[in-house]
Amino acid sequence: MSALISSEVILTVLFLSIMLGKKNKLRADNFLVVYLAFLLAREIYVYIEVQGLLNESYWMLFGKSHYLLDAPIFFLYVYALTQTQNLSKKWYVIVFIPFIAYALNFLYHYFWLFERSAVSIHHGLVYLHGHVSVPWAFFAFIFFLIDPVFIVLSYILLRRYKKRIRDSFSSVDKINLNWLRLIFNIWFISAVVLVPISTLIVGGVIGLPVDFMHLLLEIQNVVSLFILGFYGFKQTNIFSNLDLAKSEGIKEPVSYERSGLSKEQAADYHQQLLALMKEKKPFLNGELSAGELAQQLNISVNHLSQILNTIQGQNFFDFVNGYRIGEVMERMKDPKNRHLTLLAIALDSGFNSKTSFNTVFRKVTHQTPSQYSKSLSRENTIKTY
Repeated sequence: MSALISSEVILTVLFLSIMLGKKNKLRADNFLVVYLAFLLAREIYVYIEVQGLLNESYWMLFGKSHYLLDAPIFFLYVYALTQTQNLSKKWYVIVFIPFIAYALNFLYHYFWLFERSAVSIHHGLVYLHGHVSVPWAFFAFIFFLIDPVFIVLSYILLRRYKKRIRDSFSSVDKINLNWLRLIFNIWFISAVVLVPISTLIVGGVIGLPVDFMHLLLEIQNVVSLFILGFYGFKQTNIFSNLDLAKSEGIKEPVSYERSGLSKEQAADYHQQLLALMKEKKPFLNGELSAGELAQQLNISVNHLSQILNTIQGQNFFDFVNGYRIGEVMERMKDPKNRHLTLLAIALDSGFNSKTSFNTVFRKVTHQTPSQYSKSLSRENTIKTY
């Protein structure tokens, strides 16, 4: 157990040092620094608790408040990472209300009630004069509830973010934040499985050792921290100067009813769009954005989005990559390209990675690139990867 906690501390100090040393921090970077600082304080507290140094102190109860801070602070980080606007001050108060209420409850009991009462703790509940304390029982319930609630809220933010980037970018490999989904899954499993089981163990309902469940929880923490660091370094919007909030086209969804674009104008722009895609092939630019394409059409990004969603029935990502797949299929049929690999053709057609190409190709054609290649005549078969 101590070794695991020590490894958490080392990893956290490493990531925190990197973020503190970064110049020109973005808004999300600052929230990540706050979250890593919180993790470090939490790990130090857990280590002290494991060593039994707080067994005779009421401050051990206050230390448990870290359960009310972990998910909310991470939620603020996810919000800064996925949203363009700042969170209002009242929402900061709402996010931290459980912690503030718990702190006030502790201070009230610590200074006025604990010294005048017979205090005991059983099965995670505080007893005063042999009776369960209602306020402490209420906060024990909040401990169970807070992680799932903020995980779900963070997951909703991530889903909305993924929709926005697909409405704005033709390549999302570096900005999709898929690693966050993995962290959410790990935390959710912990919140709905490991924590309840730990409670049953403490209550003596099932016969597993308490230390074993604590070990599983610490392993979960180490894995989550490693994912945050490893994939965070690969995501340039966290550890570099890429500011998605300033990227073209990243806007909150708006209603098309007040866009001022008539059906006739939309239909005309749509035909211009199709002609542009066929003649100039802007999709060959692997970094093509909705802003760049709208500029080539001399229309607004919102009008382009309206045309794609209402007439084409696609978001920007699917629309552009559909053309890229068509280009790949045409080049695969051309005998002049027999000396090229599938990946080379995909890169020349506007894709930026093998993974993205394979995923989009299967979605559009319902078969893998290799399967499609084999379906062509033998003399036109393209070399596989």
